[in-house]
Amino acid sequence: MERKCSILFHNKGNWLMRKIAMVGTASSGGSAPYKDETWEIWGVSSRASYVTRANRWFELHRLDGEPRDWAREWRKALKGFLTEETELVMMYPEPDLAKMVSQYPYQKMIDRFGSYFMTSTFSWMMAIAIDELRPVGGEKLEGEIAIYGVDMEYGTEYRQQRVGFRHFMDVARVLGIPVTRLADSGLAYEPVPYPMWQDDPLLAKLALRNTEAKKKLKEFDATIRITQQMAAQCRSSIDLLEEMKLKEFFVDDRIKTLKKQLANLLDTSAKISRDIVNLEGADSEQQWLSDYLQP
Repeated sequence: MERKCSILFHNKGNWLMRKIAMVGTASSGGSAPYKDETWEIWGVSSRASYVTRANRWFELHRLDGEPRDWAREWRKALKGFLTEETELVMMYPEPDLAKMVSQYPYQKMIDRFGSYFMTSTFSWMMAIAIDELRPVGGEKLEGEIAIYGVDMEYGTEYRQQRVGFRHFMDVARVLGIPVTRLADSGLAYEPVPYPMWQDDPLLAKLALRNTEAKKKLKEFDATIRITQQMAAQCRSSIDLLEEMKLKEFFVDDRIKTLKKQLANLLDTSAKISRDIVNLEGADSEQQWLSDYLQP
């Protein structure tokens, strides 16, 4: 049975007040105001252990279109953690998954916002939150939106998702709806608009650091190749001297010297390998941030 979306109202003077906390799966989702009942908790995807309550849960994918084993396990998980107070909002409702299952108002949102920026479940969530706080032709509600556990930082799939989510954050801002983001979230960054990003000092600094990192990586790669070659030569010399040991007694000292050199070479190689890993990580982070800050 489909039901209308539930809404929590809190009195504040003569206004109706709504506070909506959207919770994703990143670690910062643990900071959401679960213990503050004046906040609505809207969740999505797999429920992390820190999500102790939820007013709405969004599953917008058509589960029959997902891999069969995964969909079966996910349906089982939904039934396990959704309470009677949690409304399950779906594009393709499955009434047996929860006590309250609602049809997402797809056409209404498309008619108002279009489909271009609907690039993630969070875009659809932001759209319905904005529409409920600022209904067309309806009474304006005082309220705010807070984002927890949503970074959208890594991977090409998040490039589109970030754009869509940022669009709706801007729509909320234009309509006077405060949107709070955690300082340690990727969404806290504000890219400089095109074409002014060319003069962004942070991007210029990142470009310089990225160039330096790539240069250093080339130097490390060359050094570790030489070090490994020297280590291989050292091993060959030790093996040869070991064969001569029965005939010539003077080789013991030379073997000790070569083994010491080999140990030093292996230690140097290990240190360079660690430096390469660290530098590759820094280079990747710089490239991500550069990509994130550019339109």
